[in-house]
Order: sequence, then structure tokens, then C-alpha cells
Amino acid sequence: PPPEHVTLTLLSCKTALFSYSRRSNSRMSSAQRLVKHSAGIPLLLPSALLLLLLPSCLSFSIQLAQTPASSQRSGAHSFSPQRLRNAAAASPISLGGSRSAARGGLLQLDMGATQTKRMEFLQRKKLQGSIERLAPLFDEVRSQEFFRYYAVDLLSSCTFFPTADSPCDMDRCEIESTEDVPEPMRERDEKEHDFRLDGWVRWDMPGDFTEYYDLIDEPERYTEYDGSRVWKFIHNKICFQQIHDGEDNGEWKQDFNRAISGLHTSVSSHIVETMPLSDEEMAQEYKRRIADIPDALDNLVYAYYLSICAIYSARTRLESCDYMGQKDQVQPLVRQIINDEFLQEPCVEASAAAMREHVQSPFAMVWKARLRTRDLLGIMNCVQCNVCRLHGKVAALGLAVALQLILGQAGEGGDVTSLHRIEVAALMTTAGKFAKAIAFCTRMERLLAKSAKSA
Repeated sequence: PPPEHVTLTLLSCKTALFSYSRRSNSRMSSAQRLVKHSAGIPLLLPSALLLLLLPSCLSFSIQLAQTPASSQRSGAHSFSPQRLRNAAAASPISLGGSRSAARGGLLQLDMGATQTKRMEFLQRKKLQGSIERLAPLFDEVRSQEFFRYYAVDLLSSCTFFPTADSPCDMDRCEIESTEDVPEPMRERDEKEHDFRLDGWVRWDMPGDFTEYYDLIDEPERYTEYDGSRVWKFIHNKICFQQIHDGEDNGEWKQDFNRAISGLHTSVSSHIVETMPLSDEEMAQEYKRRIADIPDALDNLVYAYYLSICAIYSARTRLESCDYMGQKDQVQPLVRQIINDEFLQEPCVEASAAAMREHVQSPFAMVWKARLRTRDLLGIMNCVQCNVCRLHGKVAALGLAVALQLILGQAGEGGDVTSLHRIEVAALMTTAGKFAKAIAFCTRMERLLAKSAKSA
């Protein structure tokens, strides 16, 4: 059977092969089936195939359990976090966070490796310490006018697939625009409209169909909206499926996919955190949506590292910015973030350095990643929950700015002097989202560990 029908447990192997047998039977003509039955051979070939391939399935399961996570992500049909999520008919991790979304055909795994990584996540003392210091600083930065306001077009049509899905409840999904935007900010955003056509970033331009929204007044939250169709498109179409391609080892593609996965985990954490649940119920929901997804936590940390690497690379720009008259309030906060020792930790710097090295391979085609990042920004127009669309656009822009600063066009790094107000704001906001997500995941992991000890 094709790779996507081979699952990782004995039961799944049987199911996949039975499905293959049924398809084989359905492709036979009526005459062929009549001949087989009349000859007293009631479809023995699919049964024989089942017996022949069961040992291979078991061997495959054992080999995969012993394979490092980096190797598991290496193929077009590898069982990466993206592929695992795609296997579900409706992903349990969705924009807006519908708890009613069925798990569908989510593959069953030996969760030993995942459990080990979750334990390692809690043992990263320097990471946890940095989050305790930096997350409050990011929250304070995001509360300043310079970082709060974004011009967003909520009327843009989806250009990736027909939007026949029903939108979520109006009271939960609707947001109010703000009139509190300083006029100099409006004028500046209108002037800063240029961008590189084949670059990383896009954003909604101020105009007749855009309105400004305040991210503090309209925080990211649980709305019951089911965004699984959007995430399925992101992981199936925008993320790279064929990692190895000839002489290209595809490491730059894996980097891109990991960053998208980290963004997904961040969105999921904000949704779970705002669900009306008790601590115990929230921990179980977190486990279902995030902790049980292989590499979800690692990829969140990876995306966070990329964002703070980008911030550090833009430090001269951030330290010299007057923040539209709020220099005295904002610069001390920004300097505390930039000067934090964690931003120069080897594990943090290695993330950006490895990504640069990977895209400088003679076989890397980084323009494909730039194109897909622009598609990531565009797919947010397919989100039918307005508060989800607003935060999805800002987070996607922030991640795109981080990639732009780290890589530039081909790994040489981006021009920090050309950053616009909205790009600086989105970068800092997205890094803050990642930091807050890690803080929440840490709290949930500690709660789960405590529950396991007392059980």
C-alpha cells in the first residue's frame, strides 16, 4: 500500500491493508469478480498480501520508533508534526479552537519519545529562566501604542479554496475597530507602503477597506471557531512535502516547516489558555492539542529562538527608534530585552546560524520559502473568525519579518534599516506571543507532572 496508508501500530497496519484490499476489489470488473468466485478463489490475493506485509509493517513500526525525530521529518511521506496533523479529518489544533473537532484518523504512536522531549522541555533551565524575565517585558512592550494598532482588511476574499464553511458565532468572533489610532501613525503607515515584490512580507495596506484594530482590546482567545480546514491547507500545501529532492538534503525545507509548526503550537496554546476550564480540564485539553503532538513543543521553542534572534539582529534599529514619541517609555523595555543574556546563548544563535547555512546550500531554492511565506499571510483571509484572522495575520507577518531579517534573499541577512513601523510591531508582538505560549506550556507540563506523581 502507499506510505500514507501504513500506520504505526499493528491494528493500523491491518486497517490499512484491509482498505487496500477493498480498493483492489473495487477496481475489478464484474466479470473478473465472477470468474474469481466461480473458480472458488474468493479474493485470496488481497488476503495473501495481508499475510506477506504484516511482518514488514511491524518492522517498519519498530524502526521508526528507533529513528531520531530529525530523520522522521526527512521524507515527503514522513511522520512529521505536520503530517500527523494532516492525518486527522479535523485537526485537534485549530485556529479558534473548536473542541468538537473530531480527531478523525490521527495516527497512533508510541509516545515514549514524545514524553521524553516533554521532560527535556521542563529541564531547559536557561529557557525557563529567560521566559520568566522576558515574557513580562514583551507584554509591557505590546501594551504601548506603537505595537498595539494594525490596519487589517477583514473583508478580503479567500483565494485558496471556496469558503462555504459557516462562520463561528458572531458574538465570539466579531471585533470592534478602534478610532484611537494617533493621526501621525496613520500617516506613517500610509507612507511606508513599499515592499520587495519577491520578498518575505505582505500586509494589509491602509485604505477604504481596512480598519485599525487594537490587539490589547481584542486579545487572542477561544471562540469555538474550527479552523482545521485552514491549518490542513497550511500543512498540506504551504509546508514542504517533498523534503529530499535529488542532491538537495532539504534541511532548509525542514527549517521552514518547523517554524510553521511552532506558529501553530503558539496559536493552540493561546486558545487552550482562554478556554473556560478548570486547571485539570485545561491540562488535559493542552495534552490532547499540544503535548501529544510529536515535536510541537520543540518547534514552538525553535520559532521563539528565531524571533529573538531576529530581534537581536535588528538591535541597532530598535535602539534608535523614537517609537512615535514614546521613546522614553519603550526604549528602556526594548533594551532590557535586547541586552538579556539569553539572546546570545549558543543554543539560540545556533538556530539562526543553521538556517542561514542551510539556505546557502547550492541546491537550496530559498525563493520557494519566500513564496510560501507570502501564501501563509494570504491564507489568513480564509479564516472566517475575525479575531482569529486579525491575530493570524499579525503572527504570520511577525514570523515573516523574522525570516526576512535572518535570511535576507539568500542567507545574507536582511536590511534592518528598511523595516517599517508595522514590521517592527509585528516582530515584537509575535515574539511576545511565542514567549507567552512557552510560559503557558511550562505551566501545563508542571501541572501534568504533578498529577502523574499523585496518581
